[in-house]
Amino acid sequence: MLKYQINFILLNILSPLIPHPKVRAAYLRLLGANIGKNVRIEKVTFTQVQNSIKHLHCGDNTFIGTGVILDLSAPITLEKYAAIAPGCTILTHQDFGEFNGNILSTIYKTKYSGVCLNRNAVVGVDTTVLAGACIGSYSVVGAKSLVSSDVPANVLVSGIPAKVVGKHGCLLPPEKEPS
Repeated sequence: MLKYQINFILLNILSPLIPHPKVRAAYLRLLGANIGKNVRIEKVTFTQVQNSIKHLHCGDNTFIGTGVILDLSAPITLEKYAAIAPGCTILTHQDFGEFNGNILSTIYKTKYSGVCLNRNAVVGVDTTVLAGACIGSYSVVGAKSLVSSDVPANVLVSGIPAKVVGKHGCLLPPEKEPS
């Protein structure tokens, strides 16, 4: 219980007091998150803080917007240039109340599974990404979508649940990306 309380204070009370997103990223790096260079993390909320901040992996030049909820039950990985827009929720577990004996937990088993945003993937405003989903490189998730399964590379998905609504070639070859 003490570990939970300490992590809650470090992540959800002290972290939002840090005025600049790059300084906040450095603070989270000090706490054990794997944070690359030029990472911007706005004021976010962490859930399942009894788990390790080491579950957060942000590659170089990534962005996490204001009001994002990050579930630390399993790894969350953002590869280089990936972005999560404001108001999104990234869930890495599914639990229908097994801890308190909810009968639904006998039908829907507890699941822990990481979420990944591959290189240059973008998640639009107010989107929810469910446990186990991986968003392919250069893909875009439209605003207010629900990502419940993997998204292929080079596509635009949107809706509840998110479905492919467009395809595109990668915009910049990897060797020509800005540094």
